[in-house]
Amino acid sequence: MDNRAPVATASTASSDDDDNMVAFYERTLELEEVGPDTYLSVDLWRPKGNRGVFGGQVIGQALASASKTVGGGFRCNSFHCYFLAPGQNTEMIAYEVRRIRQGSSYCSRLVIAKQSGRVIFMAMASFQGPEPSVLRHQYAMPKVPPPESLISPEEHLRLKQQQNNTTKDIDVDRMAEHDVLPVETRHISMPKDQQGLPVKALWLRAKGDMSELGHSHHQSMLAYASDFALLSTSLRPFRLDSPEAKHRLSMLVSLDHTIWFHEPFRADEWLLYVMESPRTASGRGLAVGRIYTREGVLVASTAQEGVARSVVLDPAADNGETLEFTNHIARPINIPAKL
Repeated sequence: MDNRAPVATASTASSDDDDNMVAFYERTLELEEVGPDTYLSVDLWRPKGNRGVFGGQVIGQALASASKTVGGGFRCNSFHCYFLAPGQNTEMIAYEVRRIRQGSSYCSRLVIAKQSGRVIFMAMASFQGPEPSVLRHQYAMPKVPPPESLISPEEHLRLKQQQNNTTKDIDVDRMAEHDVLPVETRHISMPKDQQGLPVKALWLRAKGDMSELGHSHHQSMLAYASDFALLSTSLRPFRLDSPEAKHRLSMLVSLDHTIWFHEPFRADEWLLYVMESPRTASGRGLAVGRIYTREGVLVASTAQEGVARSVVLDPAADNGETLEFTNHIARPINIPAKL
């Protein structure tokens, strides 16, 4: 569920603009307690062209709501979400948390999100108390360029405009949206001979200093960011943005989203998000992801399924075949350092 008016650049922004931007960062996951285990959002963002508000914000706010009802060192270990209807930014979302189970090692919470009394989202959260383990393994982190060597999405769009000698409104809108998001990203370009693979990777981190915030806030912010670009990985083999594309995308919306937390991390430090899609079929796309620290520790895993519909542009070229790829999830993705 991934598109606002132009905003001032750093060189021209007024103090009011700066204050508004800081407020946006702080309000993204902010909740108002309006009753026992019931919380209300204070900010909702609907990206340009979306049917509803950004799904990642609903995920992050829902996890923040559930986290407010647990204590004693419990941390979320998994969060399973279902999008039932688009949320609108004309009315705040109410999150009702139900305490399903409270055990000594694990506890469970059900979160129901409503607008105008209508359920638009549901999630089940599992929280685990501190527990050491001698059983440990993980997939290795791919070798990728460091985030400092990559340009920001805003810089990429500006370069694209300069190359095309154009100032199309769509690019201006996208730059404005990147500017106001509470998370910054650095996309890793794939080699030309691999651009049709259902694989994607990017660095991400929260803007600002979160060192004074508890771990639950870091988890909620990563849950928010984990919705970026994940589902669209399922469309990469079809090269829909290519002039030679055989299909035109007509719908891409999330049905469900899951995130598993494996280890503690800082959301305001660079994290590598590696995404792959094992299957797109029956009008649905499935994508899975792995999130690493810079040191190579796998701290979270994700999965998302969504509606993926397209219009056939050239019926003669559509033979109904299934594109097949080697399974990349079981081995590192060797993305060259020089792109």
